[in-house]
Amino acid sequence: MANELNHIIVHVKDRHRTAEFLTELTGTGKPVDWGRFTQVTSSNGVGVDFADDLVPADAINGSHLAYLVTDEEFDAILGRITERGLRYWADPAHSIEGEINTDYGGRGLYTEDPGGTLNLEFMTTPYGAEPAARPAPPSRH
Repeated sequence: MANELNHIIVHVKDRHRTAEFLTELTGTGKPVDWGRFTQVTSSNGVGVDFADDLVPADAINGSHLAYLVTDEEFDAILGRITERGLRYWADPAHSIEGEINTDYGGRGLYTEDPGGTLNLEFMTTPYGAEPAARPAPPSRH
């Protein structure tokens, strides 16, 4: 069997709130509780298990999840973000606010979960063989 990602644990401040936020943005099904985890499953079957009691809230480091979406899904996600008045950025360092990027001939954006520890990326085209050319971002910390 080839190596295939099945699930990943992401530490957040409020597992239910983050899972619901993600499913609301993507327009996908309801999160499922698995004991101390709340799982959101991607369309390719990878489970993202959110945990909020394994690491103290003040010790959670930033995480990043990137979703490859269709153009229609991207439009819907951007619409939900703007309807809710959420902040979003064109870059992972959050230095270009209120814009999307056109890296690799597609469109992309970044937003944060309600707890501010998960940097969510939505993109319509996968990364190319070389990093996108953009100025060096300022440090987020």
